[in-house]
Amino acid sequence: MICYRAPLVVPVSRAPIRDGAVLTVDGRIAALGSFSRLRGQGSRIVELGDSIITPALINCHSHLELSHLAELGRKNYGPDDDITVWIRALLAARGKEVDGEKIKAAADLALRRLRVGGVVLTADIGNVESGRPQVAELPEVMFFLELLGFNPPAADEALGRLETFNGACAAHAPYSTHPRLIRAVKARARARRDIFPIHTAESAAETAFLATGGGPLRLFLEERLGRLDFFTPPGCGAVEYLERLKVLDRQTLCVHCVHITETEVEILARRAAQVCLCPGSNRFLRVGRAPADLLLRYGLRPCLGTDSLVSNPSLDLWREMRLLQEDNPALAPEEIFKMATINGAAALGREEFGSLEPGKDARMLAVRCERLPGDIFSFLVSGEHQAVWLEDYNGS
Repeated sequence: MICYRAPLVVPVSRAPIRDGAVLTVDGRIAALGSFSRLRGQGSRIVELGDSIITPALINCHSHLELSHLAELGRKNYGPDDDITVWIRALLAARGKEVDGEKIKAAADLALRRLRVGGVVLTADIGNVESGRPQVAELPEVMFFLELLGFNPPAADEALGRLETFNGACAAHAPYSTHPRLIRAVKARARARRDIFPIHTAESAAETAFLATGGGPLRLFLEERLGRLDFFTPPGCGAVEYLERLKVLDRQTLCVHCVHITETEVEILARRAAQVCLCPGSNRFLRVGRAPADLLLRYGLRPCLGTDSLVSNPSLDLWREMRLLQEDNPALAPEEIFKMATINGAAALGREEFGSLEPGKDARMLAVRCERLPGDIFSFLVSGEHQAVWLEDYNGS
């Protein structure tokens, strides 16, 4: 048994505990409460000094296999650039021959950076299984093979991959994935009880394409595919389109949700769908801001992701919290911290993480704090903190 003591313990699922302690046994939380109550129960007491004990963070959306193209995430896109400018740059960069070992090394480095940032679990979306990180001792990775194919022949090819891949899968987006393929990926996820991630309503160009069949995405797709005679625009937004395809439920994770209406938020709430916000990526690509306050008002519990280093200069989830607070000053800081912890655990179906409770995973963080702030959650979401894993104190 180890008894970790700190001036403040933040369980997330209950009120913070001053002069608190967390008792751990064999990698699990055995108890938490005031230090005066728990001090005699641990075989060893670890004093954390000027630190706050919190759950580890959960990154619900990353693309680690793109990490070798990080230079794209440091470029500036003008206010008049639509998202297809960035997509073209990404496809051009991916089309160049790159050593597979370089791709793996960059993905592994990105995963190490997630650990330094206090992330214990990430949902990683990749187009090739060989691009997934291979470093097992770092944050746990839930890998999803991403499938796309907008015209019927490409959809058929992706369906063939779906049949042979033994693992969880994701559909890319409504504007890049044939409806038959979206339904098939979701049906397979239901049968396997997997999470079903899909990029949803990320840009105004996507909304225009689905509503009218026009706009910059049509021009982009025609450049690549030729005539789009097979496509009939659904005449609605992305969420309503996914509702018509009957793929929205508690296991569906809609990523971004920037351009959604209140009616669509109501649909997400009615289906108990999950929503992942990526404020850093949205800001970089200048696609707008997700209506976080509206999502909360309808009882949804958004989680947070960073997307990739191609669309975000940083994979720091502390930074994502700060950006979300900047974009939504009226949003309660406690709700934002929940998005990076307990909400993420629920969205990915990994509720052994996300909060400090008896029986849960004991991989926790000590966040440096020279003096206790008046509003602990404002402090936690206000900056890019240096968080140390409690397990790193074991030898001290």
